[in-house]
Amino acid sequence: MAFAALFAGCARQDSASSAGADDVVALKVLEPKSGGEMVLIPEGTFTMGDASGRSDETPHTVAVASFYMDKVPVTQELYEKVMGVNPSKRKDKKNPVERTQWTDAVRFCNKCSEMEGLTPCYDSQTWVCDFTADGYRLPTEAEWEYACRAGITGKYCCGDNEADLPEYAWYKPHSKGKPQPVGQKRPNHWGLYDMHGNVWQWCNDYYGESYYTDSPKENPKGPATGKERVLRGGAYDCTADKCRAAYRFKEFPVFTDACFGADAYGFRRVRRGESDKLVVGKGTEAATENPREGTKPPVPTLPGHGKIDPAKLKGTIVFVSDRGGVLKIWKMHAGGKDPKQLNKDDYPEADPRFSPDGKRILHTSLRDGFPEVWMMNRDGAAPKFVTKGSQANWSPDGKSIVFIQDNQAFTRELASGREQRVTPEKWERCGVPAWSPDGKHIAVASRHLGTIGIFLVSQDGKESRQLRTEEACCTPVWSKDGKRLLCQTVQGHIHQVDAEGKNWEQLTFGADMQHDARYSPDESMILFCRAPSGEGPWQICVRRLDSDDESDFVQITNAGSNLLPDWHPDED
Repeated sequence: MAFAALFAGCARQDSASSAGADDVVALKVLEPKSGGEMVLIPEGTFTMGDASGRSDETPHTVAVASFYMDKVPVTQELYEKVMGVNPSKRKDKKNPVERTQWTDAVRFCNKCSEMEGLTPCYDSQTWVCDFTADGYRLPTEAEWEYACRAGITGKYCCGDNEADLPEYAWYKPHSKGKPQPVGQKRPNHWGLYDMHGNVWQWCNDYYGESYYTDSPKENPKGPATGKERVLRGGAYDCTADKCRAAYRFKEFPVFTDACFGADAYGFRRVRRGESDKLVVGKGTEAATENPREGTKPPVPTLPGHGKIDPAKLKGTIVFVSDRGGVLKIWKMHAGGKDPKQLNKDDYPEADPRFSPDGKRILHTSLRDGFPEVWMMNRDGAAPKFVTKGSQANWSPDGKSIVFIQDNQAFTRELASGREQRVTPEKWERCGVPAWSPDGKHIAVASRHLGTIGIFLVSQDGKESRQLRTEEACCTPVWSKDGKRLLCQTVQGHIHQVDAEGKNWEQLTFGADMQHDARYSPDESMILFCRAPSGEGPWQICVRRLDSDDESDFVQITNAGSNLLPDWHPDED
């Protein structure tokens, strides 16, 4: 495809000091059957990055093919119309949808494609994007920045003058501390609203810190692999610097626990433009292959040879799996045999935890966009609502629970219903709480200091200390004697550490990712999840604690993506 010399004759390379977004160009607008409006962004060449920005914003020349892009971020009204749920924390149909994971965004794109008879861009098993498909997808980083700038070379779509930004963006301190209805501010030169601020916007690309140094010049699509996906544009709680057109943010695509997520993540869709075919940039073949040709890739058999005989494992494992389509709670024999789905409702489920006596299971259920804590019998019978919240865990005596609500940890007495907040009010983004075996402390992950860490909080919430670890980590799990904890690091490995922060020990290895570790009932082994990338498919594995062999583990599941296991010694 031949690129226009400068933005198809309608855009411009204004000086960095020009405000220049007042005169909106009349570009073609598409009204999809699924809803919304999309603007046809013309093909062109621009300088991507910021010479005065951060080290990962190296300026480089990029050529981009034409594409359609949503005029505004996807609204809660549109998201609920398509998906049937609204995950947003602050409900308003005209507000941008928020609290979305990357996988939520691409599922939405696929659903819109299916509604309109278009070819979905994403393979639902691998999440590989087919850029040749005519359906909806997320924009690449290059497409997003190109569309945001709309021909302007300054920091923002309105130039370099930060004093002009409040006319175009909801950001701190002008946002009133929350997302606002879309389309209220001025649009950029190409008629796109809310490209700066309001909510972060997911891009298709994996994040690569040094990717700009060797990026293809035509239609770059980001690294072929990675752990985190890119978000752009800033949000209502960001400073002006984070709202810059070149600013790059990153996050894990799937938040298996609350400490890796935030409520300010939204997105907008794109579709192929009206040129014949997008050019595939050199070096991106792996990211643009068509997963619909031939059969779907099989669930990987992980490389552990394993000295453990699964047939000799005892007990029952409860876990979450999408093998039936949506995430539901399943149980199976500890060796992986006889899997059975426990709940039959239409809601996504997560976070199953056996009660100390093994007779009941706590779990999270997503209902009407909000998480709730539910309880059911071991066989899935007698489901019962417990409280609003998520990620619940049992007290040692089974008479109380600890759970997350509004990013804080609370305890609840099951008999009386009395609830008490145990994390300090100033803390934020807390998750995955675990009650110590002696009942005196609760381990919880928190990001209130900026970097994710594990904190030990007294049951009454009056005392707390950070667990000293050598890496940022999350998802604490206590040993039976309360002297050790398992955790997962943001690098994707399982570690063990003393409750005093000593004897930091890595337990899992490899280039893939591992998380959600649990001790076996006799604590001679750990149960954990492993996947080739953050998108999965995740498989449940078992490893002996006394083994020095990095590949000494066995995979006990091989269907779908399996997460969040818990292990009880009783067998059905």
